[in-house]
Amino acid sequence: MTQSNQEQEALQIQLIQDMLIQLIQDMLNTLGTPINSTSMILDFGCGEGKLVHQFRKKGLNAFGVDIENRYGHVHQICIEEGISKANEDIFRTMEVDNFKIPFADDTFDFIVSFYVFEHVQNWSQSLAEIKRVLKPGGTSLHIFPSRYCPIEPHIFAPFAGVIQAYAYLAFWAILGIRNSYQKKLSWKEVARLNFEYLRTRTTYLPGSEIRKEVVTQFGNVSFVEGVYIKHHFGRVTRYLSFISRKFPFIPQLFSTFFTRVIFFKKQATGISSHPAELVSTVCQTPHS
Repeated sequence: MTQSNQEQEALQIQLIQDMLIQLIQDMLNTLGTPINSTSMILDFGCGEGKLVHQFRKKGLNAFGVDIENRYGHVHQICIEEGISKANEDIFRTMEVDNFKIPFADDTFDFIVSFYVFEHVQNWSQSLAEIKRVLKPGGTSLHIFPSRYCPIEPHIFAPFAGVIQAYAYLAFWAILGIRNSYQKKLSWKEVARLNFEYLRTRTTYLPGSEIRKEVVTQFGNVSFVEGVYIKHHFGRVTRYLSFISRKFPFIPQLFSTFFTRVIFFKKQATGISSHPAELVSTVCQTPHS
């Protein structure tokens, strides 16, 4: 890849990150829980840390955690750009054994993740940790692929969030289905890798189980795919937003077959838990 292509790719990534942050801000405004320069923000499963970088470029106080350190390069960029102090630990690594988030209790006003919860192996422990580090009244927004997504977004096999038998995966591998890392592998290698990956690196829960897990920890959860569709920058979602005004079942179909978007709140001590009052019934999606 030439330097020009690398620069163009970097600009495209930055543009996407900017649009994601605007999406988050627009959604939180609609949900009645806006963030500002004083808000403490955590990117749960931050990967390389690019979203944290863009948050900080916009003057927002963002931090990131993940199960492995892939964010060293971005952390250095943050320091060089003056949006992080040299001794400021804005990225931290989680403990894999107990899913412990390495921050103190009641630290964050808002926690977000993109395409992370389909990988979480222990929802109960992870949600308990998110609750621990959220401040009372803090909120959490998580976006991840549905169990029934027609094309599993990591290995690209149809409905592999549900059907994970080796023979089924081998069938698609024989037909040539590959992700970008598997182009030169034999069908047997692809089938084996995909089988292991789905069994050990993904957890696709049905909507009812998602609701149960979150409500057990927080006492509330809202499926807000309608809000996501309304504010998303993609051409398809803009079209869905338009037609969902006449067909209110569209967000439910989107939730079931494409993307889950869940929003919940840590209640202050002494206040009964309930779904966010400012999320209208149009915004909430029945679980399935």
